[in-house]
Order: sequence, then C-alpha cells, then structure tokens
Amino acid sequence: MSKPSSNASATPLTVVELRGQPPTYSVNAATLFRGLMDGGSNARILLDLAASNEIELHAGSQDWNDLLWLISTALKESGAAYSGSEYATLRNNLPVVFH
Repeated sequence: MSKPSSNASATPLTVVELRGQPPTYSVNAATLFRGLMDGGSNARILLDLAASNEIELHAGSQDWNDLLWLISTALKESGAAYSGSEYATLRNNLPVVFH
C-alpha cells in the first residue's frame, strides 16, 4: 500500500455561494489526519470550524481510504488497532462530507 499524497492545504471550491450557506472547502487525508492528531494545527481549526457549521468540508472517498491507512499505520506503530465499528463511528462523527 502506498503512502497518500502529502498536499495538506484546504482549497476553496468554486461553488455558487448561497445566502446562509457556509463556505465550502475541499480537504485531503493528510489534512484530516493532522487535524485529528495535532490539536494546535490549522487543520484542527478547520475541523473545529466545520463542527460548528462555520464552514463545510468535503473530501473524496479515496481521502477516506487514505485516512484509514494513515490512522492504521500510526496505531500499528503503537501496537494498537481500531475495529471496523470504531472506524465507522469516526467517519460518522467527522464534520466532513465524503463523496
């Protein structure tokens, strides 16, 4: 399994802005992983803003797979593991729309 790309910036999507709709940003697996693991990072700020409905984050299904790879690799190094249901709970609780 190859390592996901490390382009970690959130880039605005070109979307028609509707009144009352939060701005939409696209994020990748590396950004999500950094946001989950580093509480002081800009990526964490993005997750916090999305959780409070200030912005909307979008990612592709491949980004979810890459995030799983990053998390499982980090857990493997510490000798821990997540179950399938724990990954499902994580996906449901992340403030990200996966496509």
